[in-house]
Amino acid sequence: MARTSKWNEEDRKKLIKMVNDGVSEQEIRETLAYKKKAMTSVEFAQQLKMAMVESGKIKQAATGGKAKAKPTTYSVTAKGRLTVGDFGEKSGAKPGAKFTLEKPRGKSKAWRLVPVD
Repeated sequence: MARTSKWNEEDRKKLIKMVNDGVSEQEIRETLAYKKKAMTSVEFAQQLKMAMVESGKIKQAATGGKAKAKPTTYSVTAKGRLTVGDFGEKSGAKPGAKFTLEKPRGKSKAWRLVPVD
């Protein structure tokens, strides 16, 4: 859960005005102290970015613009065979190529399909 900011919109307006007036970062951090504790440089950067977004100087990138492609589901037959119709185009394998199936190594749980030379 996200926590609420110590600084409000009015504080960020003061911050952006002080930055535009050329006040040094250290002075701004001491001026906008919260409970007698100066603002850290990370908090300053976060609040400055939020102030710039609120004032319209920068735009935040939109997230989730593209929908994720649905993964193709493949099933194993009762005899243990796996038919992958689009394997050639996905892997670039030529017709007649041979592969072996290797067990996972170490902590990995991924099986490997390795071409036979």
